[in-house]
Amino acid sequence: MRFLLPIVMLLLSACSNLPVAIKEAPSPDWQLSQVATQAEQHKGDSIRWGGQVVKVENDDNGSTIHVVQFPLNSFGRPDSDGVSQGRFLIHSDSFIDPYIYKAGTLITVAGIVKNKETVTIDKKSMSLPVVTATQLYRWSKNDYSRDPYWRGHPYYYDPFAYGPYYGPDLRPSWRYYDGYYW
Repeated sequence: MRFLLPIVMLLLSACSNLPVAIKEAPSPDWQLSQVATQAEQHKGDSIRWGGQVVKVENDDNGSTIHVVQFPLNSFGRPDSDGVSQGRFLIHSDSFIDPYIYKAGTLITVAGIVKNKETVTIDKKSMSLPVVTATQLYRWSKNDYSRDPYWRGHPYYYDPFAYGPYYGPDLRPSWRYYDGYYW
């Protein structure tokens, strides 16, 4: 019976679908604010950043993803409620479909700092760090639901939902959806 425990643990650890480069931060873990000011000194350094896609541009040389940076949690997932340190660009030699990487999609990239590039956002010219992607991970909606006890979650329990107002469309408006109990 004791020999089953290591086998079960090995099988459960194999269930994770996140790449190692996304789960674990490189050492040293350079932040966008550090690299944005001194990109030339950090050229060739490994990074792991994440954020929200603004747009995707494709041409004959590859693809460029414009990203607004957000801090990563312990799993490497961007927290869109966190404070952003700015924007950065991801360059890939392969085609990246703008339909799959729509604006608003949360992504995490592991890659190497390449250089800085000047882009125009609205009428403002900005110099942004460029990362050559070695690993790119797109988070699905199920991956980044922040609260496991939100109303659509299968384990959500609301003691006020039972009785005559049990139907999802018939529930009273005084419920505490937004954290209010009154």
